[in-house]
Amino acid sequence: MSTPSSHPDADRLPQPTSLADYRARADAAPETWSPPSADVTELLTRFGRAADAQEPAAVYHRVVASVLARAPRLTDEHGVGWTRYVGLLERHGTNPKAAVNCGVLSNLVGIAAFGDALDFVALAGLADRLGSPRLAAVQHRTARFVEPDPTFPLTTVAIRRMVGAAGHPVAARSIDAAAALLLEGVEPDEFLPLVRTRAELLGLIDTGSVLEWRHHLAMIAANPWSPYAAHLAGLADQVDRPQAGLAIERAADLCRGQHREREREQVAEQVRRLVEASGVSQRQFAQWAGTSPSRLSTYLSGAVTPAATLMLRMTRTSRLLRERDVTVAPPPESEPSWGAARTPVDGGTTDPAERVPGTLGRRRSHLSAV
Repeated sequence: MSTPSSHPDADRLPQPTSLADYRARADAAPETWSPPSADVTELLTRFGRAADAQEPAAVYHRVVASVLARAPRLTDEHGVGWTRYVGLLERHGTNPKAAVNCGVLSNLVGIAAFGDALDFVALAGLADRLGSPRLAAVQHRTARFVEPDPTFPLTTVAIRRMVGAAGHPVAARSIDAAAALLLEGVEPDEFLPLVRTRAELLGLIDTGSVLEWRHHLAMIAANPWSPYAAHLAGLADQVDRPQAGLAIERAADLCRGQHREREREQVAEQVRRLVEASGVSQRQFAQWAGTSPSRLSTYLSGAVTPAATLMLRMTRTSRLLRERDVTVAPPPESEPSWGAARTPVDGGTTDPAERVPGTLGRRRSHLSAV
């Protein structure tokens, strides 16, 4: 997963350490916007023809053609980003191997530059087709090639529009997409001082870049069960920004899911180490640990997470089998019955015919007479 420093211009600026540093960086960013000069008529014709073809990549080519068709509406604000975007399309063309990247990037550019309803409909379609995690990864990876500076202004505008469109019927998936994209590039060990006041959060919502947001979400990514996410969401409600609060809550939910997956895999790896260290087969280890082989298999694969008490038992079992010379042998094929195991006492016999009568007229064996 790439970090914000992967931008080609990132090494020219010092890493920010406070909100003031972020604002200074945004204000000092060179003003290099220029009107788009590339003529996209030929590109539009090429992608429009590919969009009508009966092939799997056509769905992504239609997204590209839809964005290119609105080029006359483009404002000077997105001139540099648009020029880089068009250059990428000219380089890759309608190559089926680049169709996903071109379609996803086109949708992100369309949301930032236009924010029309059809852009959010296309976003929902891409999320259904690719899944939110993969969609966010492709958005983050491709956007780095068109962003004009390390603060990711194009992605910032797109995410603001995704969050702002929440609640509209055609933008049902926008909050989930925005939360997933915000978490791309987050480094849990790199975060800014906590947002404590409504004024700080309002400034972050209205003027903060996606780079700044990611450094604040790093605290949530490090521990999504902490009260910090609820604190931010509560502040968002107090400053009348409920959509931002919802995006923060969705981001926390995504982080919790990622943590659970990692924890499940870590537990499975620990169980695999315990079985391997024991020196016995999985079936034998299951018998000694008091579980079934099939159940142990689910623990080894990570499909099921064992209870804490069973983890303790398996740890003890692995240590016992490893440290002691315990012979693990299969049980005998048949067990002798109690009657067959009896032996005569004092040279007596177990034959009923040789028993002597008792005081109550019953025949007693020599064993009962002792």
